[in-house]
Amino acid sequence: MRNLVVKKFGGTSVGTIERIEAVADRLLKDWKTKGEWPIVVSSAMAGETNKLVALGNQIDPTYRGSAYDMLVASGEQVSVALLAIALQKRGAKAKPYLGYQLGIETDNLYSKARILNIKTNHLLAEVEKDVIPIIAGFQGVDNELNITTLGRGGSDTSAVAIAAALRASSCEIYTDVPAVFTADPRLVKRAREIQKLSFEEMMEMASLGSKVLHIRSVELGAKYNVKIHVRTSFADREGTWIVPEGEIVENPLVSSVTHDASTVIIELQPVPAGPDFMATLFAKLAARGVSIDIITQNQLEKGQRLAFSVTQEDLPLTEQVLSEALAGQSIAKKVTDKMAKISVVGVGMRNHPGVAARFFKVLSEQQIPVHLVTTSEIKISAVIEQQHLQAAAEKLHTEFSLDA
Repeated sequence: MRNLVVKKFGGTSVGTIERIEAVADRLLKDWKTKGEWPIVVSSAMAGETNKLVALGNQIDPTYRGSAYDMLVASGEQVSVALLAIALQKRGAKAKPYLGYQLGIETDNLYSKARILNIKTNHLLAEVEKDVIPIIAGFQGVDNELNITTLGRGGSDTSAVAIAAALRASSCEIYTDVPAVFTADPRLVKRAREIQKLSFEEMMEMASLGSKVLHIRSVELGAKYNVKIHVRTSFADREGTWIVPEGEIVENPLVSSVTHDASTVIIELQPVPAGPDFMATLFAKLAARGVSIDIITQNQLEKGQRLAFSVTQEDLPLTEQVLSEALAGQSIAKKVTDKMAKISVVGVGMRNHPGVAARFFKVLSEQQIPVHLVTTSEIKISAVIEQQHLQAAAEKLHTEFSLDA
């Protein structure tokens, strides 16, 4: 029985021919020294997906249909082929696969599809023939055989889903950073590495702007008990393990300061009172794949005001839906961009009062206006202006004793 290990390599790990050659060397070394038979999942080469998205946006920035997914999925076809060639050059029986060839079945929410099923029979049969499969991440196929994509960062989800389908206990995610940090080290110089995080904390971090892991990959890891090991492709060392909360001996009050620098606030006023308007509007946005983040509603002199936030990426679609939904109505719309979301996350917050007071004290001392707020048991988030992001992140990081 082979020791199957799913290993996902991000865009920077396969960003050049030299790096692809290095990945091939590493895979064969781990096979020979650790006895690991790799099931490889690869992203597109660094920058390729951005180029493809930009090409599509030049024609229609609001289009997110089947042709869009066909376009952006093509980047992975290049990287898996090149990595297979590199392994074959070294004598391995490697073979590249696109999502549809392995039966990675999804729904048809183009650009943000969700995996419904993975057929593993063919994959396991190839392994029995001593083949190393090199699988294109980020993509699948719907029930009408249209190629679909899982959203930016979706190769993480492909890898964890394959690990779950194979009933693997863990999945390795190789990236250009050595581990998950207490904050983005490009923003907070004194950020430090985290050895272990709970699934719940990592899900909050992913949803709040951390680009380390795709949120759906963490959800699948938690659901199927697949531990995720985030590590660097440029050194043979441990990184960060994403595990069930019970495996973490001591939970810090706050584990990380997370940010999203591409937040947009939409304000509508006056809107009809009651939930009917919101139910209809948000249903239309959801049907187009727009994720709504923070929502507030309050009564002002001019009537009911509704405010919500979306990502900058979803703004063109949001504008299109609002144009249709508000047609013929006397509702004013205000769009505020150049906003950022700053958050603190930690399961230790559940049992310790006072975190909110310390969070807002820091923002008050820095004279940073707060536009929207949302909380959960293990996180506090505020939408602020981008110009204040670095100061807020650094001061919050220090306030909660996260500095290295």
